[in-house]
Amino acid sequence: MTLKEKVPLAGPGWLAARCSSGEAHLTDRWLLQVCAHTSPVYLRVPGEELFSAPPASYMLTLIEGSLTWVENLAARPDPERFERVCKVFYEARARLHRRLHEHGIDHDVQQNR
Repeated sequence: MTLKEKVPLAGPGWLAARCSSGEAHLTDRWLLQVCAHTSPVYLRVPGEELFSAPPASYMLTLIEGSLTWVENLAARPDPERFERVCKVFYEARARLHRRLHEHGIDHDVQQNR
């Protein structure tokens, strides 16, 4: 399928395509409708950074919640795998925390565990 569409842009951002089935019989084992989503295509504007504080702050909240779940509720794999999983969240949190501070955005998040 080829789709051609003009999309007005106010600044940098991203686009992705999403589709879903209108057929009732195309469901997964939990009876959820079959859907698909592409990876994003990032749109850059010269001189403008692709960064938005509200989604970044929300993502930091999601990282914290996921890390709390992994550390306190999830089934524990072997210690090495547990550390690898936690490291992904620690690094994502630290990177996003730095980006927020680079943009002068203060936020209330635990940084060290």
